[in-house]
This record gives sequence, C-alpha cells and structure tokens, in this order.
Amino acid sequence: MKLSLGLDDVDSREGSCTTYVASFIVEGILKAGCKLLDYPNLIRLNPNIPWKTRGNGAVAIRFEAEDAEGVFELAREVVDGFHEEGSDAGLVLLEGEVPAEVKEFSRMALHGVLSPKRALRLIERYGARSYSIGSGLGLIGALASIGNTLQGDYTFELLAYRRRDRWGKERLVDPKSVIEMDVATRPYTFNNYDEETGRILITPRGPDPVLFGIRGEYPEVLLDAMRMVRVMEEIDRYMIFRSNQGTNEHLRFRLDLGRLKAYSSGYVAGVVAEKPKIMRGGHVSFRLRNEDGEVNCMVYEPTGRLRWVAMALIPGDEVEVGGGVRKRTVKNPTALNVEYIKVLKLERLFKTENPRCPRCGGRMESMGRGQGYRCKKCGFRDREAKKLLREVDRGIKEGLYLPPERAHRHLTKPLRRYGLEKSGFDGKLINGWYKF
Repeated sequence: MKLSLGLDDVDSREGSCTTYVASFIVEGILKAGCKLLDYPNLIRLNPNIPWKTRGNGAVAIRFEAEDAEGVFELAREVVDGFHEEGSDAGLVLLEGEVPAEVKEFSRMALHGVLSPKRALRLIERYGARSYSIGSGLGLIGALASIGNTLQGDYTFELLAYRRRDRWGKERLVDPKSVIEMDVATRPYTFNNYDEETGRILITPRGPDPVLFGIRGEYPEVLLDAMRMVRVMEEIDRYMIFRSNQGTNEHLRFRLDLGRLKAYSSGYVAGVVAEKPKIMRGGHVSFRLRNEDGEVNCMVYEPTGRLRWVAMALIPGDEVEVGGGVRKRTVKNPTALNVEYIKVLKLERLFKTENPRCPRCGGRMESMGRGQGYRCKKCGFRDREAKKLLREVDRGIKEGLYLPPERAHRHLTKPLRRYGLEKSGFDGKLINGWYKF
C-alpha cells in the first residue's frame, strides 16, 4: 500500500535535527524492504511562527509497504530514541492518496497559524495513525508535510551530518572550497555564501548534527558539489531531500490590509503613502496604502541593500512587498516585515534650479519675486527668465529587489533561481543519494 509518513519537531533549540532523525527512519524503511516513491520531502512551513525551532521544517517520507503498523512502530521507536527535552515531536502515518483537505491544511500552514486540534480532527477523519510528545504542536508540521506533495516548483538539498562527538564544536569546512564549488556549479546551486561579506552559508551555527547543507536544482549536481567541498572531519551520513526551499511558496498568498493577522505570510501591492524614515538601529519604515487599508512596512538593518531600495522610494510609487505580519504590541503597531520589494511603477521626481546665463553659461540668481534673474559671473540680466524643472535620476528602477543572501530565509527564492523553476517529478531516485 502507498504510505506517507510525516515527522516534525524532534529537534529543540539546544540540539538534534528533524532531518537527521528522518534519515534514521528512512534507513529503517529501506532495510525493511519498502520502496521509496520520492526523495524524503523537506517541507518548510510559515517562517513567522514565533514558537518554531530554527527553519520550521518538517519531513514527509512517501513509500510503499505491506505492514503499515510495523513501519509506524519503527518510526516511533526512532523518534523516542532521539527525542530532545523541550521538543514537541509529532509523527503521522497516512495510507493511500493525500486527501484534498490535508493538502489545504498544508497550504494554510505556509502562511497562517494552525492548532493541534485542527490537525487531530483531520488525522481522525482520514484514519491516520499519529504519535506526539508534549503539546502536540509537532502534529501540525507532520500532517502539513504530508499535505505538501511538491507539485509546483521545488528544489533539492543535500544534508551532510557529523559524528555525535563533534556536535557543538567548530565545523571544519574549508571556506575557499565552498566558494570554488559555488563558481563551478552556478546557477544550479544557490545560497552557498554571501557575496557581500564572504560569509559561508552552507554551515549552520548551532549545536545540531548538520555539518553542511547544499541547496540546488538537481540531485546529481548536489553530489558533485559535495565532492568539491573540503572538510577536515568525518561525514557520518548524508541524504538528499526534495524541498520547497527557495521557491517563495510562503509568499504566494495575498494579504488583506484591512484584516491583517499576526504571524501570517504573503504579499500585498499598493502605493507608497509617505516618505520612508530611517529608524533607530538603521531600520527603514514606510507606509503602504491600497483600497483595503494601510500598513507600516519594516525593512530591517540585516537586510542590507534592501534598506537602500526602501529609502529611495517616494510617495506615489507603486510597489509589491512580500513578508510576514508582526504582531501588534503596546510599544509597536502591526507592521509588515519586508522580505522583498518589487517596484511596479516609479513616480517621476523633479528638482527646480535657477537658469543658466545665455552669454557665459554661469548659474544665474534671482533678483526678487517677479523681477527675473541676474548672472553672478558676467552681470547679464533677464527679466523673463524662470526657474527650470530637471528630472532627477531616482537611483532605482522598476523590478525585483531582494536582501543579500545572508538575510534570506529558507523559503526565499534567490535571483539565481528565476528561470529555473520546475514542476512534476518522475519518482526516479539517483544512485548514491544517501549514505548511512
């Protein structure tokens, strides 16, 4: 029978990793003789959920097996073995095709806030098996990962893990080799390093088991890329995932400025309502207005060059912005935390200046209201002369603007990916896509 196993929140802020645990479940499934129908799916959910751990990622494993109960018990034993204090692990096993309601649940998990009760209702309605530890929050991601079958655009990620005795220690990855790998594989890998600062992005900073993760368009390219990266410690295991990372999937939902909900994600188009302001800490804010309402847009200091785009806007500019809704507090109003700016139409900006002298070309000065102008250099006077209007170069053009790579979220679609979108998957897995 066809089965989908969803897993979430096995990690905690102190360690472990849901994808790492998933690799042991996949190992057990393969040893049991089951047939995988897809690479494990790494599904990133709404990044604005405040109680998430790191990238808010869940994993779905799709396969064929005869003993559903046996596989579920295998997965539960793995989860119990790796469960971290403080995590709310969730495990869901669904038989057959994924119902439309579960797909809709997954879609909502990309841009909204859902409850464990809602997940449990669907789990019971479709007779799925489930197991949870703690509050049950992990059931939301586990079910949502099953519901996102990656029918639209998708990418791949190769995650390499380190030995347990290396967790929490410095990752011994040669930065120069990462940059060389990026040059050799572009545009088919992305977000390997930050081009502005040179900071390496494939290595996480926390105490989790991940040594590095390489994101790209095709699994074959990722295997080649892994071989180019020089590491001075042992790779304990690795596995390739198919994912919605780098697709902007969380920003495909239109936000209603009249009914903004805290922590929701999406996009909105409107007109810049007032001149942008630089705030304490280097953050930039501007007001956006459309027929539904008005909202304050925040472009934070870590987004680097995106702030300068925001500062170059003027009232009347038509823009589209994508991002997450910041919850209203006593000190701060509701705001949209900006992840990209798409300039749709720029207002023309003009500057007035005094005319030039027709005799010597010098700049003239006013002789008083209605009295014309006099040249400061040669003394020529012209009582009919008037101020001139000169169009000012705005310094920005219509188009899409993103923050530097170091400020990208897992779901952010980098400029390198535009034109490389894909859909449909043939179910074929390449040789060497994992090592256990």
